Amino acid sequence: MDIYWIKDKQRRGPATVPDIIALVQMGELTPDTKGWHAGCDSWVPLKELPALVDFLGELKDKSKNPEPESPNLPPLPPQVTETPQSAPTAQTPSIDITIAGVPKNGITGPVTLPPPWARLAARLVDSSLYAAIAMGLLSLTGISYGDIIMPLFWLPMIFLEALMLWRKGTTPGKAIMGITVSTIGTGQRMRFSRAFFRSLSVNLIGMGCYLFPICMVTMCISYFMLTRRGMTMWDAQSMTLPIQLRKTGVLHYIMSAILIYVMMQVTAFSLLRIPGALETVEQISPDTARQLRQVMPNLPDSTSADKTTTPQPLQ
Repeated sequence: MDIYWIKDKQRRGPATVPDIIALVQMGELTPDTKGWHAGCDSWVPLKELPALVDFLGELKDKSKNPEPESPNLPPLPPQVTETPQSAPTAQTPSIDITIAGVPKNGITGPVTLPPPWARLAARLVDSSLYAAIAMGLLSLTGISYGDIIMPLFWLPMIFLEALMLWRKGTTPGKAIMGITVSTIGTGQRMRFSRAFFRSLSVNLIGMGCYLFPICMVTMCISYFMLTRRGMTMWDAQSMTLPIQLRKTGVLHYIMSAILIYVMMQVTAFSLLRIPGALETVEQISPDTARQLRQVMPNLPDSTSADKTTTPQPLQ
């Protein structure tokens, strides 16, 4: 949805819902700035717009020098009826914000809303890093792979991610991509309860508890919602907003890909040494198990334990 606003007695816009939230969060706009979107009859404060009331309705204008009311408001933008032929292609929600002063979270300079691919890369880095560490610990403790329930395997990651977002506002993957997450309207890091709810929502709604093929469906839905609405379901529910502090280039994606590949190798190396893991792979895909034995000839033969020796006749 396109939103317009008034600044310096001029009409500005359009921008998406998360763009406006980011502008308010960074201090460029206030909740009482006049705004408009399709369906409104006049200019009203942003916090009263139907599309923003759930996010800005309880916020107050904390600016010391609020923009004075102008008796001659700019004309309203024309009502636009989108048709399949004229509807614009969904683009990555991104707006360049020049921050005046230093907000509470200490961010200075231009920031943008992170594109979907940067968020996906950060998520894959965090997931692969956790999987490598968790599998390494399981291989050292000797816990049987058959005793692990996949959703429970990822449960500690929810606590770890929530802890990092609470204390640092970011995670290793997000740090590589220059992304931080804060609370809508304040610009401050979220409380642990809010960070835990967000992390839980990401793993349930966004990643489908990493259960194939559920995860593929949930990831596609999340990508569709992000590109269409400009905000994910878990950010809307937890009232949080990811912000990209610096632009990401090819080097950042290469670094992420290398880290993901290395962590996947560590995960596979540890997984195959967990009791019962190789047997499970052989049951699911014998060809994969055969290829693993060719690459790693020192793997134990799972069938050797099941073989019974034929007693030799007495001489």
